Amino acid sequence: MAKESKLTSTALATDDETSHLYRILTRANQIASNTELDDLLDQMLDLIIEVCGGNAGTLYLLDAERDELEFKVIRGPNSDQSLIGKRIKTDLGIVGATMKQTQPLVIENLPDDPRWQKIANSSKDLRNVISTPLYLRGGPIGVVQVFNYSHTPLHIVQMLSARMASEIEKAVLLEASQGRNARLEALIDIIGIIGSNLDRDRVLQLIVRYARDLLHAEHASLFLIDEERDDIVLHVSSSETKVPELRVPRGKGIIGHAIESGDILFVPNVHEDERHFAQAEPITGIATTSLIAVPLVTRTVQLGQGLGASHTKIIGGIEAINRKDGTFTREDAELLLTLATQAATVLQIAKLYEEANELFLDTIQAMAASIDAKDPYTNGHSRRVSEFSVAIGRQMNLPPEELHQLRIGALLHDIGKIGIPDHILGKPGRLTEEESNKMKEHPTIGADIMKNVRLLREELPALAEHHEHIDGTGYPNGLRGEQISLFGRIVAAADVFDALTSDRPYRRALDVEEVLHRMQRECGAHFDEACVRALIQAYLAGEIKTQMDRQTPK
Repeated sequence: MAKESKLTSTALATDDETSHLYRILTRANQIASNTELDDLLDQMLDLIIEVCGGNAGTLYLLDAERDELEFKVIRGPNSDQSLIGKRIKTDLGIVGATMKQTQPLVIENLPDDPRWQKIANSSKDLRNVISTPLYLRGGPIGVVQVFNYSHTPLHIVQMLSARMASEIEKAVLLEASQGRNARLEALIDIIGIIGSNLDRDRVLQLIVRYARDLLHAEHASLFLIDEERDDIVLHVSSSETKVPELRVPRGKGIIGHAIESGDILFVPNVHEDERHFAQAEPITGIATTSLIAVPLVTRTVQLGQGLGASHTKIIGGIEAINRKDGTFTREDAELLLTLATQAATVLQIAKLYEEANELFLDTIQAMAASIDAKDPYTNGHSRRVSEFSVAIGRQMNLPPEELHQLRIGALLHDIGKIGIPDHILGKPGRLTEEESNKMKEHPTIGADIMKNVRLLREELPALAEHHEHIDGTGYPNGLRGEQISLFGRIVAAADVFDALTSDRPYRRALDVEEVLHRMQRECGAHFDEACVRALIQAYLAGEIKTQMDRQTPK
């Protein structure tokens, strides 16, 4: 009887443990439904602290590019929230030790551990710690710590940490995608304004404010070289007040070094950098801690005997000052360099407005390339579709203005893919029905993004209609025949021709002759006959080079 009672007690204890674990997993699943990274981290750390019976905790995420761990969440009595965003090297302290192992590190007597770094007043109340690495695909991505624990359910902590790592990756990717979309849309806005506004300083002011806002900086400034006085002058500031009179000797200050060297400069602490031009702070009223500086590079056309020759020239620089959350990143540098390129473009337009179309086209190509680059198999796709479309248009005797519009519309035909998740765009196999339906939204997304850019109104049909079919079976609107614009019909033919004559993860490129015969058979159903005929004529005339043609050595 006693034995039976003992078995019953054991079974009940097991049931209780299973029920407890089920409740924890349910909580974890609810938390995992959060798409906001900060909320996800906050709630998951709270759950792990609760599971361990602790009263404090920290969570760090790895910045692999800089080999640093960043404070993301801090919990506990009198916790110092000013530590959020601070960074430590991955080889320092207990967190550094945790990054080197796959199992939780349990320290019962924290104050006596030589690796313990007291970085806040509240640290004196911490007695012990469970420090657990967050691992994803065999590598560490962060550390979660629970202080003043009362018990050590390490198997549950590891399970929750593994779940957290997976959800963190999803949230980080989503946040990064949203950030890229916001930045790309801002660049589209700038492109539209550049093309429609000749007020140089107004556009430069806008670019500088975008630099401040998109890089989460406190301030941004644009400097130009004054050739006559041989110094650099503050030309535009993101400040709402009047731009102060500030001149910096050539080669002086961090901005001066960026201009002279042509390099991108990251400075996490200007007061530890001998290049810092401290005399600027009383003039601007800005207390500078960190900054990133990039040069303004423009292309100068040589006149006279060397008519048409050109060379690059540094005419100034842009700097962003004091990132509000963390430190400036390589992605920030790329964006600032892009904005600097746009600013240089505005300055060039002020001198040579007739070059605006070419520069505008370069920017569109960069945008299209950024979409193509998401998948190595579509690299160069938008540029080739643009070239093929123009070749078709020439064979159909379109006037120069329409050819120019067709070139840009075809370049941007897939820009709506910025709204399609990366895991769908890069999927090597066949898409599910749900994924396919999501992919079919990209023509509408692209047209919606571009519809407010006044210079691109004539190009919109190329974005919206390149998947429509002559017989009405295409998408997104099921247009048929003449309901589809000429641009839409041309780009549809160019798009399919490039897709079939290029390598894909699931097949090799098809033979050109086979592709053209297939497209001829589908005239009147999928394709416009006149467009396919012009495509064939352009190919036979040597005006079209497929992906394979370009890869074949001459």
